[in-house]
Amino acid sequence: MLAAPEEAAGGGVAGEFEGGHLLLGSQAFLAKHRVANLGGLGASAAVVTIAGSVSWLARDGRAVAVFVLADSLRPEASRTLRSLRALGVSRMVMLTGDRAAAAAPIAAALRLEAVLADCAPAQKITAVQRESATAATAMVGDGINDAPALAAAGVGIAMGAQGTAAAAEAGDVVLLVDRLDRIVDAVAIAQRSRRIALQAIALGMGLSGLAMATAAAGLLTPLAGALLQEGIDIAAILFALTALRPGRHERAPEPLPASAGLAERQAEHAALRGLTEALRDAAEAMDRGKATLPAIEGLEARLKAELLPHQRAEERSLYPLAAERLGGLDPMGPLIRMHTSIEVLVSQIGNLIVAAHAEDGWATASGPLRRRLFELEAMLNLHLTIEEEVLANLGTTPP
Repeated sequence: MLAAPEEAAGGGVAGEFEGGHLLLGSQAFLAKHRVANLGGLGASAAVVTIAGSVSWLARDGRAVAVFVLADSLRPEASRTLRSLRALGVSRMVMLTGDRAAAAAPIAAALRLEAVLADCAPAQKITAVQRESATAATAMVGDGINDAPALAAAGVGIAMGAQGTAAAAEAGDVVLLVDRLDRIVDAVAIAQRSRRIALQAIALGMGLSGLAMATAAAGLLTPLAGALLQEGIDIAAILFALTALRPGRHERAPEPLPASAGLAERQAEHAALRGLTEALRDAAEAMDRGKATLPAIEGLEARLKAELLPHQRAEERSLYPLAAERLGGLDPMGPLIRMHTSIEVLVSQIGNLIVAAHAEDGWATASGPLRRRLFELEAMLNLHLTIEEEVLANLGTTPP
């Protein structure tokens, strides 16, 4: 148990353990406590920093371990940001406590206008205030370090499902599901409600103005005017209630029936992601020579047992129904073409394995085999990403 713990928000934690003074946190946190000796870990950390943020563990003034923490991009992130731009959001900035080397690729993938890395909570507040000085600003966050910035923003949107209580209390809007695309729903609802409210006000005031002009001309008796005003009020209220209906741009395509098998195919994607890693590992291991051939044969068996049946099931039941929902001449054509290319690569890998077993076959077949493995890894990764994006709004239940 850590004795006398001291926490620095956004920095790290310090305390006593078994007679030693421990520090756990960022490199800046360690430097603040005068820990400059990285114990030979600096070079290792520099290599892996691009994968995520780094936390250091120091004991009695010397670094003894480094932990690399990597976050993956949420599947719905790109789609969410594109939808927000379609709704009129013109500038998006990422504020993160992660290192710049880890944050920059994410910002580039999402086409963000700016990224501010290595941010402490106070720096996030400053950034929000700076953006608020030029335009109406919303802040989205889920951690305790985001809470002050959520409170400082014009609108604070807290991810409440898995976020901290501090973030939920500081936010003006709390999303009860852990999905970024709900932000689009919140913005669209706010815009529609404001638009309809202004239209209802204009309708009520316009009709009331006409009624007053008519009464001033002596064409409307007081009793009739009173009744007419009540009718105008009711009409304005009924018009305002149309805000309860989804807007034209908020209607998602009709969900696919369970018989399409979308849920089953999506569940299989996790295993297929693991298969892409196995393809890369097998290709990289071929430097060890022909001894790697049995592992590659096992990988080919997995491709035939997992990947090819998955693709056939998609083409048989999922793709036809998805094409009906999406519309157009052949919306699933590119995905089917990728299926064909993947099947060709699997077949070529099988043929090259046979050739590699021949006498002196490894020398001639190993190069092409390695290239096919890397090609299939890249093709399969790209295919899964595109497929998930195309089918994102066709879930059997509303997302």
